[in-house]
Amino acid sequence: MKKFITLLIVLLAFSSIQAQSGYIGVSAGYAVPGGDAIDGLEDGIDLGFIHLGYRFTENWGMVANLNSSGHLLEGSDVMAYGIAYIGIGPMYTLPINDRMSLDIKPQAAMRLTGKPSGFGYQDGVNLDNIIFRGNGLLLGTSLVMGGQRGFAFSLNLDYLSGTWTKVEYDGEEFDWSEMGSNNPDDLTQFKVGVGVRYNF
Repeated sequence: MKKFITLLIVLLAFSSIQAQSGYIGVSAGYAVPGGDAIDGLEDGIDLGFIHLGYRFTENWGMVANLNSSGHLLEGSDVMAYGIAYIGIGPMYTLPINDRMSLDIKPQAAMRLTGKPSGFGYQDGVNLDNIIFRGNGLLLGTSLVMGGQRGFAFSLNLDYLSGTWTKVEYDGEEFDWSEMGSNNPDDLTQFKVGVGVRYNF
C-alpha cells in the first residue's frame, strides 16, 4: 500500500511538471469468478477505488489501479469472499476520434489478496482469520469517451488470472505448498464495468 501511495504522489507531481496528460478515476462493475481456488463463488460487484494513468507520449503511458471485488458463497447470504489487488503496468492508447480512444493495459496484479468472511470456525480453525496471498496478470481494456481535459467516461473489460502462493493465519505465513497438493491455487476473474475519470 505504501508503494502504491508513493506511486500516486510521483505520478501527480510528474504530471504537474510535464506537458503530457494523466488521469485519476474510479470504476464499478460486475465480476465473474473462475478457477478451482475460488470455485463455488457467485458473481459479484467489482470496485475500482482508484485508477491512475499517465501518458508519456500520445500513445504510450503507464497505469496503476487498486481494485476489490466481493462474492457470496453459492447458496449463502452470510459467507462471502473478497479479492483485491494492485495493478501496475504499461498503457497503449489507440485514438479512434477526437473524443474517443481505446486503452490497452496489461498489468501485473501485485499483492493479490483473498479474504473469507462469515465462515466462522471449522475443525477449531477460524476461517475468517485466513488471508490468501499471491500474484497474477491482468489484461485490461477501456473504451474512453471524452475530451483530453476534464471529465471522461469509460467502458472497461478486464481479465485477471492469478495464483495463490501464501496463506496467512493469525499473523503467521505459510507457503501454499504446505497446504497439500489437494488444494487448488488457480483463480480467474472476468470483469465488465464503467468508470469516470478526470483528465489533467
